Amino acid sequence: MASDFTAKAGAPPLYPNQDAVLGRLERRILSGTLKVGDRLPSERSLCTEYHVSRPVIREVLRGLQERGYIEIHPGRGSFVRAVGASDLARPLVRMAQRTGVTPRDLVTARTMLECEAAAMAASRGSDEQIDLVRQALEAHQAARDLTSLARTDLAFHEAVAHATGNPVIAVMFGSIRTLVYGLMLRSLSDRAVLEAGDPWHQTIYEGIARRDAEAARAAMAEHLRLALDLYGEDLDTPLDDVLARRGIQVARLDDELAG
Repeated sequence: MASDFTAKAGAPPLYPNQDAVLGRLERRILSGTLKVGDRLPSERSLCTEYHVSRPVIREVLRGLQERGYIEIHPGRGSFVRAVGASDLARPLVRMAQRTGVTPRDLVTARTMLECEAAAMAASRGSDEQIDLVRQALEAHQAARDLTSLARTDLAFHEAVAHATGNPVIAVMFGSIRTLVYGLMLRSLSDRAVLEAGDPWHQTIYEGIARRDAEAARAAMAEHLRLALDLYGEDLDTPLDDVLARRGIQVARLDDELAG
């Protein structure tokens, strides 16, 4: 019976179990030995290198894919992927559905995070980063349909988070981006909220562009606070239910953003 191992018969295993092989490949990616876009060695080569069977290597590759390190393309191979904005968002969407996260919960969290982000963008953002905020604002102002309005609204707030120059803040916003997108769909499909809230994007940008941290912080606070005044009973209803009444499924938002 043919062996599943490609290493020489009798060769001792360098990495005797699946977790050890996965850990070794993970470290190669984290250290930059394998960079974004690099193709991993073939399954046969990895079997030879680590003295393990092909089923073990396939499980290792699946594990790396689940952790977000690689993308597997049948017939082409496995490639190191870049960190995605939604990497942390997916588990938070599931958590929100299971725990009944409400719009009030999200507004409270966004206020804590984004008001300071706006102030930091004003005081620390580079000219290039602030220009990206301007470009995002102009794209939003040019949008007309609901999906485009929500996507560009999200892009504006992401640009502000990135303009802080703090990758942790950018990642924190990225972790809730799918839920924020759902909240924006709720707001932008409500004429009262749209008319009251949308002009604040310009004011936020102007505060950042003037490098007036207090003005940027205050404008962001007012922009986010409007939901507390205008959402009515939706404010304390699980977001999943709020969106479902409008024909929007939270579970599909991440796929919509990726499309």
